[in-house]
Amino acid sequence: MEPIGARENRLATAYEPPAQFPARREPAEEFVDLREYFAALARRWRLLAAAAIGAMAAAGLFARFAMTRYYRAGAIIRPINASTVQGRLSGLLAGAGGFGGLAGGSLSPFASEASNPASEYMPVLRSFDFTTGLIARHDLAPELPIRGWAPWAGSAADPRWARFRLMKRRFDCEFSLRTGNLTLYYMAPDPATARRVLAFYIADLRERLRREQIRDAAEAIDSLRDEVRETADNLLQTQLSELLARQIQQEKLAQVQADFAFKVLVAPTAPDRPYRPFVMLDALLATAVTLLVLAVAILLREAGGDAARERSRGGPHSKRI
Repeated sequence: MEPIGARENRLATAYEPPAQFPARREPAEEFVDLREYFAALARRWRLLAAAAIGAMAAAGLFARFAMTRYYRAGAIIRPINASTVQGRLSGLLAGAGGFGGLAGGSLSPFASEASNPASEYMPVLRSFDFTTGLIARHDLAPELPIRGWAPWAGSAADPRWARFRLMKRRFDCEFSLRTGNLTLYYMAPDPATARRVLAFYIADLRERLRREQIRDAAEAIDSLRDEVRETADNLLQTQLSELLARQIQQEKLAQVQADFAFKVLVAPTAPDRPYRPFVMLDALLATAVTLLVLAVAILLREAGGDAARERSRGGPHSKRI
């Protein structure tokens, strides 16, 4: 029988240790310790608090007393579909002289509008031609100062475009699919001016629609006049001649149709409190920006001081011999 000691020696000699595994690497740190940064900021909390209070007070006072206050007037109109307008005109024509049957054909230009008139009103209200025409008709140029983007930039090359951009910033309109109403807004330095200019927008839009419908009626009458000269049907000639004789009445109906194009639900009104500037929001924004800039400056200064102390002690950044 093999001795126990010889057996252990034989097993130890036969055993071959496995290949050496590579040394295990410790995983790199996946987070940054922010305690040092917070500690650096905590040491300067008095400076941060004083800067925040000062920035909030300065911004609030500037917005409250130095910035121009703007009041926003609002009005609500409800556009009417062309089918509804055509039905009203058919009733008027039928009552005027029995032309209700011709309303669908001779007044077809009135029915050619989009099913949603607001899709036409909004681009018109924001257009350059409509806005510049409104300024000229109501002599609003003195109320729209032209300034450059900076005191040294000078005035704009074309005053019309400068005033248009100013009016575009002050005017806004929104359409509600739920209610079908079109809400108009205009801002001005005083409530009375805001209400007055917004009323100009509504009146000029109505006048523009009236002119367009009168033009469409005139084109329809010219077409009917050509038909009278070319048709051989006596009955149709009589009806068309009577319709042409009522040209003035048709123009009046076009005026009524333009009035029917939309209904003013809420007349222009402006509250007694300014819409801009937002004093509290401006103060909070100035406070946040001040704290951010000051915190970055403190952390950069702390980092620079640590690096300087490390070099003075012969740290890793210093030159070694």
